[in-house]
Amino acid sequence: MGPAKPESGKKMSPPPPARTPQAPASTTLLPLTWPAALIGLLFGVLMTYVPYEFRVAAFRPLYPYVRLLGVVYLTGSIALMGALLYPRAPRWLDVGGRLLLGVAIALYWWVLNVLPGSLTGIVLYPLLFVGLLLEGIPALRQRAMLRGLAALTGTAFGVALLSVPERFPLSVYAHLAPLRPLVGLLFAAGGVGLLLPARWLHPRVPALLMGVLAVPFSLLAYALARGASWLGASVYTVLALACVAQAVSWRPRAPRTVGWKLLRGLAFAGLVPLLALGGLAAYLAQKAIEKQVRDDTRYAAAGEADFTRRYLDDSRESLYLLLESPGFRAALMSGERESLRPYLSNLAARERTFHAALVLDERATVLATSEGLEGWGFQMRELFPEAPAPGELPLSLPFTRPLDKPLVAVALPFQLDLHGARRGLLVGLLSLERLSEAATPASRRFRVQVLDRRGQKILRDTAPGAQLLGSAHLPEALQEELARPGGGVLEAFDAADRRVLAAEAPVEGSPWSVVVTQELGVAYAAITRMSAAVVGLVLMGVLLALALSQLVARDVIRRLGTLREATAALAAGDLTRRVEVEEDDELGELARGFNEMADRTGATQAELKEAVRAREEFLSVASHELRTPLTPLKGFAALTLQRLEKSGDFPERERLLKALRSMARQTERLARLVDDLLDTARIQGGRFELERQRVDLLPVLREVMERFELRGEGGVTFELRVPEHPVEGDWDAPRLDQVLTNLVSNAVRYSPQGGLVRVTLEEAPDSIHVHVKDEGIGIPPESLAGLFRPFARASNATARHYGGLGLGLFICREIVERHGGTIWAESPGPQQGSAFHVRLPRNVAPPAVSDAAA
Repeated sequence: MGPAKPESGKKMSPPPPARTPQAPASTTLLPLTWPAALIGLLFGVLMTYVPYEFRVAAFRPLYPYVRLLGVVYLTGSIALMGALLYPRAPRWLDVGGRLLLGVAIALYWWVLNVLPGSLTGIVLYPLLFVGLLLEGIPALRQRAMLRGLAALTGTAFGVALLSVPERFPLSVYAHLAPLRPLVGLLFAAGGVGLLLPARWLHPRVPALLMGVLAVPFSLLAYALARGASWLGASVYTVLALACVAQAVSWRPRAPRTVGWKLLRGLAFAGLVPLLALGGLAAYLAQKAIEKQVRDDTRYAAAGEADFTRRYLDDSRESLYLLLESPGFRAALMSGERESLRPYLSNLAARERTFHAALVLDERATVLATSEGLEGWGFQMRELFPEAPAPGELPLSLPFTRPLDKPLVAVALPFQLDLHGARRGLLVGLLSLERLSEAATPASRRFRVQVLDRRGQKILRDTAPGAQLLGSAHLPEALQEELARPGGGVLEAFDAADRRVLAAEAPVEGSPWSVVVTQELGVAYAAITRMSAAVVGLVLMGVLLALALSQLVARDVIRRLGTLREATAALAAGDLTRRVEVEEDDELGELARGFNEMADRTGATQAELKEAVRAREEFLSVASHELRTPLTPLKGFAALTLQRLEKSGDFPERERLLKALRSMARQTERLARLVDDLLDTARIQGGRFELERQRVDLLPVLREVMERFELRGEGGVTFELRVPEHPVEGDWDAPRLDQVLTNLVSNAVRYSPQGGLVRVTLEEAPDSIHVHVKDEGIGIPPESLAGLFRPFARASNATARHYGGLGLGLFICREIVERHGGTIWAESPGPQQGSAFHVRLPRNVAPPAVSDAAA
């Protein structure tokens, strides 16, 4: 719509200033959907392929449904990625993916974070859920959802870390403990900074704050990874990468080339079925390996029970052999303690299973021991509260005596019929420490425990540092198995809330049972390795599909590449490039259309060149025509000025002198501008040539300096430093005079009142260097690079309204480079002066015409 017309009698207010157009937000903002989809993909792969790794206590409600939840995560994330990569995909794909992923995130949040009271998850996942759903609304897709998520999460985490650090338990964040205050400060600073109104911040500050938040997110990911919390580590890793991507204004975009689009389609078409088939294969393989692992656990328990039974049988057999010894029987009949003690000591020393041996009479009074009678208050009724069942080895309850050694008594009754009956008990005290140290095949892989069913006391435990004779803290399901011994395998949570695979087996002929346990992750390590191999095969399959797609589509991609290269060559000015029409298909039609377009473009280019040549010719002629009247005008003004200065009597002499001097200066300036235009036309037309001859540069330099000193413009002081001897070379003296005049003129123009202009000439073996330095307004760093282009001027020179067309330095560069030299400028910055440097070789062949003349 055009501007409104003013009503009669009313004044129109001035229009508001035009705003600089800004790039759309989609070019700089990373959608929150990408990080959410990546998190869902990681969760889905882990839950589908390695469900046994989710063995913490918080997963108890979800553990039976881990695979199903992983499938939901995978389906939702893949659907979302498809919608992101294919903007023209059906709307239901995007909506369905968001709903599936949102349901999975909500369920995970409630069970794994709200119920256990995990502060970080309670904060993060609702924000992720809400942001994911809000980005599904088209009107809100350009909003900074990821920035809002990072800001709110960072603020909440920072406040919690600084005020309630105990909500970050050391059991999970142990490796974060030394850096907890620093991480809290980084979170708080980044989050609060992003929550401030945008008008209060510099445009670059939000990106900087997103980069700051990437640091604490990375530290959280590191701490959780060190603690083997892979889900949390993957979440914070993705968030850290998303913050970095937002900080550098990077976002993934759909491919634009046909080759990449083919690759994208094949990758997507290969990834989805391969993940599905891989998940099915992993499921079937996991079931087979799971059966084998459970069988191995049951066999291990049965083997340990058999080992323990043989261990007890060997102990009882040792007692029988001792009783059958004639010497021991004679010592028993004599009843002398000193006679019995050597036999008992020999038994304890020979049989490593025994800690000591005792002989008791029919009243359970200790007659002799292998270690003396002190400290042995052996109470039969306390240690043997019940008579053993038929066929059961008489084993006492476990006890610690003497010296806190855990022991179990094996009692063997005896009766001697020689000159009267003598009855008693031969007791071997089994060392439970030695029993625990016994190496068996199962103890290398499992934790083996031997329990006394009569009191649930631990008699053997192969775990390092385990305490014997303590109460066994067993899962309820395993206690039920012990109550009705018969053997079985089950999954349960141990006392430390770790999910374990356990098997129980009774020790035949005793009140003992063997319990074999193994952490689920260790038990199913083979499944984990197999699943990792399946995931690797899936990735290799996708990569192989991409490689094969290149072979299948290489003809189409090659022909499209040829068309692209030809188009780029045409855009670069190569009008002779044509494309071969290989086949009569769509690509062949494109090739014919390109060739016709190239022909028309060549004809148009020729017409444009002719127009440019005519323009350059016009400029040259116009410059000559302008210069023709300027020469006599300049001479007349100079002559008149000279005569007036010599004559002392002339009306209004001073005013006329002032006017004539101004005429002379302006005429000289006009002549210089015309000369610059003429030189520019010659350079661009390729007609700029040098006339070299042997010349001494010192007279040229002194003449330029004298010329400026005579003018006395601006009260500038000049300083010339040159060698005492001639400085000769093969140069074009008038052109070098032009270069030096331009450089000194610029120094004078931009110098302050009373400033100093220093010109220095230095010699090198094969070249000379001329330096022109001033104390003027300087040159901004951003203007240095383009200072020698046509019509280019420093930004501060333009702002201060200094005169000039910006052609002088361009012409200087052409003259110096055609001499085979170089010219460059240096300046510390605005108001710090500037320096121009010229290097000229003494003897150099004329260089080729520069690009400016092309």
